[in-house]
Order: sequence, then C-alpha cells, then structure tokens
Amino acid sequence: MHNFWTTLAHTSKQRIRSKSFMITTAVMVIGIIAGFNIIGFFIDREENDFDTEGNGPEQAVYVVDESLDESGEATSPLGLILADFQMGSYQYLHDDEMTLDEAQEAVHDMEHEDFEPEGVLHIEGDAATLDVTFYGEGTDFRIGQVLQQELNQARELFVMSQLSLDEREEEIFAGRIAFEEEALPQAAGDIQTEESYMQSYWMVYILVFAIYMIVILFGSMIATDIATEKSSRVMELIVSSINPVTQMFGKLVGIGIAGMINIGAIVIAALIGAYTSGQETIQNFITDMIDYSLIGYAILMIILGYLLYGGLSAMLGALVSRAEEVNQAIQPLIFLAMIAFFVSVFGLNTPDSPVIQWLSYIPFFTPQLLFLRIGMTPIPGWEIALITGILIISAIIANIIAARVYKGGVLMYGKFSFKEGIKQALTLSQKEK
Repeated sequence: MHNFWTTLAHTSKQRIRSKSFMITTAVMVIGIIAGFNIIGFFIDREENDFDTEGNGPEQAVYVVDESLDESGEATSPLGLILADFQMGSYQYLHDDEMTLDEAQEAVHDMEHEDFEPEGVLHIEGDAATLDVTFYGEGTDFRIGQVLQQELNQARELFVMSQLSLDEREEEIFAGRIAFEEEALPQAAGDIQTEESYMQSYWMVYILVFAIYMIVILFGSMIATDIATEKSSRVMELIVSSINPVTQMFGKLVGIGIAGMINIGAIVIAALIGAYTSGQETIQNFITDMIDYSLIGYAILMIILGYLLYGGLSAMLGALVSRAEEVNQAIQPLIFLAMIAFFVSVFGLNTPDSPVIQWLSYIPFFTPQLLFLRIGMTPIPGWEIALITGILIISAIIANIIAARVYKGGVLMYGKFSFKEGIKQALTLSQKEK
C-alpha cells in the first residue's frame, strides 16, 4: 500500500509540476477569462447601440404604409400607430407623402444625425390580410423578429380602435393565456418545459463534451507516460522494486488527480471570467444553467468512464515499446469514445430514441449516453441504478484484465501487435506469479 501512495504522489506531482501542464493550464485560464470579458465587451456595445438614454432609440425604420381601412381608403393607420409607438425598440419614421423608392434612398442618406436607419417597412393590404415587406441590409436576423412583434402589437391596437370596444372588452381582447405544464401522477419524473429543456440542453452538451475530452486526453496521458518509461528503460528499474499492478493503479489515480486539478482551474477561470465581465446576462446564464443534481451525475460518469478507459489505456500503453506507437495502440478506444460523443450530439435532439436507450447500456457508451438521458428525459431511478451498476462491474472487470496484461506487458519489448501482445503479456503474467 505504501508503494501505491508513493507512485500516486510521484505521478501527480510530476504531472502538475511539469512545464507543459503549467503552461497549458495558464493559457487556458487566461484564455477563458479573456474570452468572457471579450464577450462582455461586445454585449456592452450592443446594449449601447440600443440605449435610448431617454431620447428615443438610435435605430430607426422608415414606414411606408399603403394599407387600406374598411372603406378602402389609404389612411395609413398602422404607420401612424407605429410612429407614436413609444415602447418599441426602433424609432418609426412615417410620412404619408414618401414613396417606397424615396424611403429606400433615404436609408442611405448620410445626413442623418439623430438616428441610424436600418431599413424600410412597406405595409400593404388591410387589417385582415396585411402584406408586409422589410427592406434591410440583411446583416441581423433579430431586426425582422422585433419588427414582427411590434407590428402585431400595432395591429392589435388598430383593430381594437376599429371595433369600438369598451374597457372590459379591450382587456378580454388583449388578454393572455396563463399556460402551465405539470407531469401526470404516473409519470417517471418532471415534465420537460422549454425553459428546462434549454437549460438541460446546454449543460448536457458541455458536460458530454467534457466527458469525451477527459476520457481521450487522460487515457492518452496514461498510455504515453507508461510507454515513455518503457522506451527509456526506467520501467525495468521500477518493476524491480514496485509490483507492476500497484504501479499501474498508482499512475491511474495520480494522473486522474492532476486532471481534476486542471478541470478545477478551468471551472474557476470560467466563474472569474463571468463575474469580471460585469454582464448580468452572462452571470445569469451560468447561474440558471447549473443543475447541481446533473453536476453530481456528471462527476460520477467522469470517474467511472475514466476508470474504464484509463485502465484499458494503461494496458495498451504497457504493450508498446515506444511512445510513438501509443496512438496506434489506443486507437480503438479513441474510436469508441468518438462514436459515443457523436451519438450523444445527435441524441440531444432525440434523447428518448430507442437507439439511445439501448446504446446507453453498453459500458463504453454509458458515461455519455446515460448522462444525456438523465439530463434530457425522465428516466426511472431503477434504470439509472441498473446501467450504472453495469458500468461499475465493467470497469472492475476491465481493470482486472488490464492489470494482468499490464503485469506481463511492462516486461515486453518489440513491435506492437494487439492480439499477439495480449497473449504474450498474459503468459508472462502467469509466470511472474
């Protein structure tokens, strides 16, 4: 046991104190903090562009209203309502005598001082069948969305004025439906609302990607570390004083601890960046997005996935004689992790698909797909426990096999061969007993 802790401490300290680890972590931390602040800067600019400061919006839209009233006359009712619209995001410029061509030319007139024209809103038809076209630069899709919302509000005001409704009737006409969603008593979990879906979507996407990167990067670290020691012949000295199995698990846990420190630094950098940006939008996004129950499941899946892939990576790293052969050796594991990641990305839109459900029972896919199902769909507790149990048992079996192969593999030198290498390693392992 003493040798295990010695190996663990040596591996983690060596990894943490290495220049590559420090530089990479520092670059990521600085980049994340700078990235949040850059995003905050652009959000500030957008808010300043729409900041009215009590003088009306800086952005303006010309309105050419050729709509007709009930008698068929062109009274420009919507244009007049929009021109008096005080709560809108834009200043609406309406002139009965201005034609569409003149308005389009006026957009590019450089003599504007108090406003910046975004385009021309051309209205035809009547209140029942409006035909509206917005002529703009086409660089911001949000302009059209805002114009549609405010045009609908103006139309409602116009319709209410034409119907001569009393105050109560106007309240009924302008009223909104109080719509709520609740799960059936027999349902397995809470009902999925748009808000909870979007919250889960981004969190699941980020954490699924994190699981994928951790499995790939840390597994590659373990295999490379072992192969490097073998190629420098240091391994021969180590195995003479430490049991190879003890050394393997010491390295597995030691690199895992170094990785968790790296992840912790990234998380702290993200929080610092969010709050130094000074943007409530960013801060609220991070705060609202976090679901602590999902964080717990993510940590569990990361640990179990790392033990499964990490143990097999250690085994494959022991089978190669040179660090250059590591990528070839761990390629099958990388492919499995990539398949799980891409299936998870596509599964974000169909998380209740039978394919996703069945694949989540396969241990190599479980860390990402089970987490996807937990975050995006109601899933019974017994099924979570069953799939997690399968993953735990699989990780234990994989590490037992990996330890036996590792014990013989660290004594082998020569050209890498997956099938023959495992056979030879198992034979040497039995002789070592």
